[in-house]
Parts: sequence; C-alpha cells; structure tokens
Amino acid sequence: MRKTLLILGLAPSVLMIVGLVVWRFWPAPPPSETLTFDIGGQRLRFASSYVRLPETIEPDRVDLVVRAPDFAPAAATPARLPAAGEVDDKGRTQIFLTLTAAPTLDRNAPPAERYAPFLAPEAQVTEGGLLRRRYEDNSPYAGEDLYLAPPDGEDFFARCQRPRIPSDGLPDACLSEFRTDGLMIQMRFDPVWLADWQHLRANLLQLAHSAKTQGEAHSAKAP
Repeated sequence: MRKTLLILGLAPSVLMIVGLVVWRFWPAPPPSETLTFDIGGQRLRFASSYVRLPETIEPDRVDLVVRAPDFAPAAATPARLPAAGEVDDKGRTQIFLTLTAAPTLDRNAPPAERYAPFLAPEAQVTEGGLLRRRYEDNSPYAGEDLYLAPPDGEDFFARCQRPRIPSDGLPDACLSEFRTDGLMIQMRFDPVWLADWQHLRANLLQLAHSAKTQGEAHSAKAP
C-alpha cells in the first residue's frame, strides 16, 4: 500500500521532468521565410506570406496581400476580389498593396485641391466621417467618387468606383495612396471597409514601419 502511495505521489514530479525534457529537445518550428526588397532608398523585409511574386520581378516594387482590418498576411490564399456572379463575400477581406519609390516630383497639394477641377461642388458626410465628392461625368474619373478625411484628405483619401445600376456583377473597388519614408503605397480594397479607414491607415503605416525596422536590422547584421 505504501509503495502504491509513493508511486502515486511521485507521478506528478516524473511527468513534469519528462515534460521538461521533451520541451527542451523538441525541435523548434522553422522560422518563417522573409524576403528583402530595396525600394525608394529603404531596405524592407516582409514575411513571404505577405508577398505576391509576379513572373517578372520589377525593381523598386513589391506587391503584398493582407486581410482587413488587422492586416494579417494573405498572399498564401487565392489573392483576388470576388468575381462576377459570385454570391458570397470571398475575397472582400483581401487588401492589395503596391509599394514603389515615391516620385521625385512630389505632388504637395492635398487631394481635395489636387482633384478639385474634376469634382462636383456638393459633398456628403458618410460612415466613418469621410466626405464624399462626386467626380464630374466629363472628367477623367467619371464613374468614381472621392472620399476624403476632413478637411482636405491629407490623412486619408480614396477613389472608389460608383455602384453600377443595374449591377454588372463585377466587384467595386477603392484605390488609396500613402507616402512615407520615400515610399509610395497604393492600397486597393473593397468599399465595405471605408468606414474603417482609420484602422486601415494605422495598420498600413505600422506594416511599413515594421518592414523598414526589420530591413535596417538585417543590414546592420550583414558582414
């Protein structure tokens, strides 16, 4: 009886020791693959699960796919918006990013001023506090609306395809641009995310900052 009690009393300690040994020698998962890009004078590093690799790689450019609104990597899944005739929301969480070097001839005018010659005078306040301006039908942007964070779109703007009536079954999309640290970042997304523009902007800038920080650290370690 005493032997049985002694064995039962030692069992938790034995299991703990075995667990520590297994944990100590269990092979660690391999680190996620990262890819390095030199764009606009910046060295950027992204996990491969973010990156869409085209057949021909262009210098000073990288294409990424993330999921809204938290910007988790999404390049490992089929990267597309819904196709014509699809009845579900597949693809609507996917956001497409293109990073290139910012043009040397910088457009300093805020979006409201830059697009002013093409806009109708009236404006409406939409969800998320964005101002919606309609492009004139005789402008190069006919069929689109401009969404601006007040007062002039400096913090955020997006050109969005106007919903077609009757619908042609093709997905609508918005295109936005950001400039940071010598980079031009274009973001293409479904208009359903317009109300979350502040989260999109914050997560985009955080992703770019993290890629730059990792790129600088990698350069510092290189011989």
